Amino acid sequence: MFRPLILTAALAFAPVISQAQANTRLSLDFLPPMLEPQDVCFAAPATAGPDDLSVGGSTQELSDADRIGYLRRDIRTYTNEDANGFYPFIEALIARRTQIDETFTEVDAIFARIELMLRAGRIDQLVSEGLVNSLRDRVDDLDNSQQMALARHFSDGTGVVADQAFAQELIREAAYGGNATALLNIARLAQEGVLIEGWDAPLDLTITMAFGGILGALDSGVCARAERIAQEYIKGDLVAPNPALALAWFRFAADMGGAEAAWKVVEFHLNGDAETSNNVELRRYLEQAVRLGVAIDEVAAEALVSSGAILQDELTRILGFNYPQDQRRTRSAIGPFLQLAVNIDATEANEGGLLLQYLGEIVQMPEAPGRIFNRLAGEVLVRKGRWAGEADALTLLEEATARGDGPGQRRLARMLVRYRDDPAQIARADGLLSDVVSRFAMPDALRDLDTLYRCQVNDAPRLDVAAPWARAYAASGRANVQVSATDLLALSPDRAPETIAQIQSLALGNRAQMVASHAQRVQSDPFAAEAALRYWAGVVNQSDQTLEAFAELEFELATTPAQRDLAIEFFRRVYLNNGVTTALDLAIALVEYDARDPKVAAEIVNLLTMAGNRGEGAAIRLLSRLQADTRSEATVFAEFADKIEARGDFLALMFAIPHIKAEKVDDYVDRAVSLMSCGTKDAAELGDAYAIRGDDQMSHHWREVGLHFDGGHVLSKLRLTNLQMRSFDGGVAPDPVARATLALAEGDRGALVRLIRLTSNAELPTYDAEAAVEHLVTALQTSTADAAAPLAALYRAAPEEIRRDVDLRIDIATVLQQGAEFGDAASAFELGMLLRTTATDAAGLAQSLVWLEAAAAKGHRDAMFEAGYALGFGLGHAPDAVAAIAWLDQADTVGHPRAVALAQTLRIKGGL
Repeated sequence: MFRPLILTAALAFAPVISQAQANTRLSLDFLPPMLEPQDVCFAAPATAGPDDLSVGGSTQELSDADRIGYLRRDIRTYTNEDANGFYPFIEALIARRTQIDETFTEVDAIFARIELMLRAGRIDQLVSEGLVNSLRDRVDDLDNSQQMALARHFSDGTGVVADQAFAQELIREAAYGGNATALLNIARLAQEGVLIEGWDAPLDLTITMAFGGILGALDSGVCARAERIAQEYIKGDLVAPNPALALAWFRFAADMGGAEAAWKVVEFHLNGDAETSNNVELRRYLEQAVRLGVAIDEVAAEALVSSGAILQDELTRILGFNYPQDQRRTRSAIGPFLQLAVNIDATEANEGGLLLQYLGEIVQMPEAPGRIFNRLAGEVLVRKGRWAGEADALTLLEEATARGDGPGQRRLARMLVRYRDDPAQIARADGLLSDVVSRFAMPDALRDLDTLYRCQVNDAPRLDVAAPWARAYAASGRANVQVSATDLLALSPDRAPETIAQIQSLALGNRAQMVASHAQRVQSDPFAAEAALRYWAGVVNQSDQTLEAFAELEFELATTPAQRDLAIEFFRRVYLNNGVTTALDLAIALVEYDARDPKVAAEIVNLLTMAGNRGEGAAIRLLSRLQADTRSEATVFAEFADKIEARGDFLALMFAIPHIKAEKVDDYVDRAVSLMSCGTKDAAELGDAYAIRGDDQMSHHWREVGLHFDGGHVLSKLRLTNLQMRSFDGGVAPDPVARATLALAEGDRGALVRLIRLTSNAELPTYDAEAAVEHLVTALQTSTADAAAPLAALYRAAPEEIRRDVDLRIDIATVLQQGAEFGDAASAFELGMLLRTTATDAAGLAQSLVWLEAAAAKGHRDAMFEAGYALGFGLGHAPDAVAAIAWLDQADTVGHPRAVALAQTLRIKGGL
């Protein structure tokens, strides 16, 4: 059934092969291709293109390519959100794509349906329909990646009876086709002594082909793939560690435009010894890294100068303007991990758009859920305007509600508030929102009901109805934490643990402002891991609103001129990504930043005009005030009157009140009330509007409404928040030990380690030797063999009184030996260090060295250093400088900070 294929493509890079043996790390010199340096991976700034959501005057028609793009996105989005709930709709989208996408074959559709059923948990349906088994007879129609996917299904028995032999045939066929994953799979199995029947290529050739498949074509992804090969030569899992080859692959990636690879080359020479370092190459790749956008912080700059590899003047020349200016607020910044695009907005909004056309087609599908009708309603309101598009949107939202879409039902209810003079409409809004609470469990509808009766109904405030809804919303924990930027970073787990926890919880729930707030707290932590920075950068990147909130915080938290410069440039970059939705906030920041500059002033006017044309009242009001010396407020209103009529937000309607005819006032107020935030500012705006119109009774009404908000005006005058007032005399916050104890009781295994750290460190106020002994013994008695090493490290660092009492209750050496014999390198290292500490004779030191070298042989960095130390100074072995330096050089290769200095000492001491 399978046909052997010629293996030419994978052998394009002429490797030099050494002898290989199964079950060992293969010594393989796979060299990068010899190519002239070129910017293959470095993408120049994207050419500005139209933003479908906001460009004016668009006459584009939806093409099949556009439809396919939207279909792919929706299939992915709805599968990730609720594969089972949207199952019929996603299946229909897959079928629709099959009809219009010539490249999406029947086999592709089967794989898509298999994935959908798995994500939806419909295993029985997958088995009954026999989709996986149906592909068994169509192997010749599968590409290499599909063969690997099918192999996993047959290997795991997913949706089909497991068939390991057939799975291995598929892997072999994919490997013959050059699939890198299949080749690596075969290589790893071979190293474990498991051979794939019918695969006769030797291990070195298999890995060579795999590396060739990884490298692939010379495209924008080649740098990342080359770095992956470099990492293989660093890790040493598949091939023997080879720092020189790792450097060669990093150098190749850098030459192809890889920024991170260029910096890796710099680090290699910066940390290398005299024999391997090359300052000429260091400077060359430093210039390359800077050109490609790597930010060199002050620590790295100091290391470069202190190493002697480069002079301060030359470093300043290379880094140019960015060196003195790029003084970030935080060493661990999220900004470099954000992926921002470029979108161009026109001055005017238009009523067309590809997404609008696409959604218009999708709502015609019988399987379309209510969510699609809600999305289309939202798009109509954006395109036509919240008032000009209201009638069409209401029709769509009625259908969304009929099809059971909670968010659409909530939007419908809020829009009906405009017609608050009609009791029937208010009653319906109440019923819709109450249903959203009870049926869809949407806490935000609780706030809507509070707002309805506290502010929006004609006889507001009706506190008897509003108050229960307000209490329920407060109890839901869904309200954003109101905290200033500076207070945000000053929050301490010892004084405000509940506030921090609420911010974290809301951030995990993707509340835009809370994601931005938590991301700022993460990057303000000097010990934040890169993985955490990357994760939260990805979350921030998911929403334009979150990006904007993050940029606002960046600007507020910038406290020096250089930081403000960086913050404003970042804000501009976010504006280019988001488009006009960020224009107003950027304009406000620019007013504060440097509005006196005529060029900046012109930029501000343009931004405010764009935002004003989309009905943003704050932009219109700010523009009017900035230009008060050159034109009247009435003139500004006249410019935007049509925009306010079609799409004006709350502040736009308020701006219009003094300038419209009397017969339109009630309608504009009703519109504004339907959009208002039930708080002091909006109530005051409405009171002011009626005062301007000379309506004393209604002005008093809104003043009366304003008296029934928490805290009134007093707290703002004192610069205190409701959150701060509520915590008054509420009791001391739980200390770190209490928090960890509670977490342990709730099943958090990591909390036990935190308790050991807190109670075993004599320098901490939480030190408690007796408690530390109990925690250590409990952890050691319940840990698995390969999990004892971190506990042993804590044991070694603890004071003697703790170690003595632990020794009376448990033999920690025996626990570690079990893990070491199990093959755990960390356990072997800790056992070696423990034996060194407790050794009373040469035999004990010798046994310590045995375990240290065993751990070092498995790639443990600290074990390499300690083995080198022991051999260099004769601990458990006659002094052997050559062997010691060999271990220390390996430790340096994997980044041990003290290895170079000790190796140099031993070289001098031994005359090497």
